[in-house]
Amino acid sequence: MSQPTPTPLAGAQQEVAELLSDLIRIDTTNTGDTATSAGERAAAEWVAGKLDEVGISSVIHESEPGRASLVARIEGTHRDRPALLVHGHLDVVPADPSEWSVHPFSGEQRDGYVWGRGAVDMKDMDAMTLALVRDWARTGVKPDRDIVLAFVADEEAGGRKGAHYLVDHHADLFEGCTEAISEVGGFSITVRDDLRLYLVQTA
Repeated sequence: MSQPTPTPLAGAQQEVAELLSDLIRIDTTNTGDTATSAGERAAAEWVAGKLDEVGISSVIHESEPGRASLVARIEGTHRDRPALLVHGHLDVVPADPSEWSVHPFSGEQRDGYVWGRGAVDMKDMDAMTLALVRDWARTGVKPDRDIVLAFVADEEAGGRKGAHYLVDHHADLFEGCTEAISEVGGFSITVRDDLRLYLVQTA
């Protein structure tokens, strides 16, 4: 027998598919060339609007025209605790509509699924994160510690115009963050020649 959905999550579950469909409809294809990869600004502004609707302020920073990332901080009840970073990327890899049974930027909902480029990597997590924090704001839930949200550009082409840019030019936005949650996590990451990180992945 399935358990009833806890009340604080009911609103998030009701809107997550709609948020995902809307976000997929914003073409954020990353070709690696800024001239043809500027859709992230529109996506960042859409996220900012969804956060603003529930009283969560955010900032948008561009590394280059159109290559935008968004960061917001939700204050926790225990400000002395380290902050948690929850981050996702707004860009997607290219998609050829001729290879799809639905248009890759339609965000179509069919057979209980949302279809489109980014439905798995990783506008799904972006939408889930948005739905959750919007539900928190509507129901008065406050996290135990600060939650820093980052929706970044350029992950699919190395992150130089997204996460790297934010860390290099706006590191203060991540003040106090000691852990981070994002997609996957089981891959190793080379930080520099003498430092390789092996991250923890859960499922």
